[in-house]
Amino acid sequence: MADKSIRYAAVAASVFLLLAVSILLVWRQGPESVNYARPAMGTIVELTLMEGDRERFDEAADAAFREIERLEALLSSYRPDSDVSRINRNAGKGAVPVSPDTFEVTKEALRIAGLTNGAFDPTVGALAGVWGPSGEKGVVPPQEEVERLLAFVDYRGVLLDEEGPGIGLAREGMSLNLGGVAKGYITGKAAGELKDRGVAKGIVRAGGDMVVFQDNGTPFTIGIKHPRKEGLLGELYLENGTAPTSGDYERFFEKDGIRYHHILDPRTGFPAKGTQGVTLAAQDPTTADALATGVFVIGPTKGMELIERLEGVEGLIVDEDGKVKISSGFKGRLY
Repeated sequence: MADKSIRYAAVAASVFLLLAVSILLVWRQGPESVNYARPAMGTIVELTLMEGDRERFDEAADAAFREIERLEALLSSYRPDSDVSRINRNAGKGAVPVSPDTFEVTKEALRIAGLTNGAFDPTVGALAGVWGPSGEKGVVPPQEEVERLLAFVDYRGVLLDEEGPGIGLAREGMSLNLGGVAKGYITGKAAGELKDRGVAKGIVRAGGDMVVFQDNGTPFTIGIKHPRKEGLLGELYLENGTAPTSGDYERFFEKDGIRYHHILDPRTGFPAKGTQGVTLAAQDPTTADALATGVFVIGPTKGMELIERLEGVEGLIVDEDGKVKISSGFKGRLY
């Protein structure tokens, strides 16, 4: 394996706990698991390989991390040579050629933007100058400055050239940010690399995004962190698929008794109100990643209505008062 990758010793146990910022995973199968970890996408990406061709585990993990690095280089807003950065520099001047991956992620982001009526909007990057790309500035910007920048937030101004493929932005000043969807896409692709190399059961986790897969077996038990208290709110049971979490407790600051978190409402330019946390269960990690953000912004009532309308998507929403709503097909339990 490459030196920059960290390989943890194999863990022999019947019960193993994996603690994350937003989720806790518990499994009770298999005598031995091997964990690999590497910094990427602004977090620590962890791979847990549990069953399959163990002689190829190192090879599989290296392939997955290479794919993560390749995709991050295309989709990151922080890298000046990424596809996204080139699109933003060319805003108002037409489409620029992009990779098929960038085109696919952007197209799905726009689909979810339409599905949520703009509650998820990949052009919210126009507000990065006042809040920081991930809300990390820790300063409340002036209302008038936010309102000025809102004129550049409109997913309908993203131009897709299917033949190129290419992507452009209709107006100078617009800015594409795929941070709310790229991590799901990347974790899904990493899981694919593992499966292609003989891993029969495993987990890919990157912050609030997780993909689990297995040929067959008992569902994974995914603990859902309480948005305000120590410990867990409940647990989710998932055999295969993804369980993304969006919450106001991941990155935030407080001023004058008000919590300002990193999930902006594209309609107001300020952090979304009414929701503490959202956890979804779905099959497609790209769709689910963007949808978790959109549901958070829409709010508990309309967000749950949207979840119930979508086939193959279930979820849990915690409102601003700490009350929990679960969808009709949610598999799990609350404590």
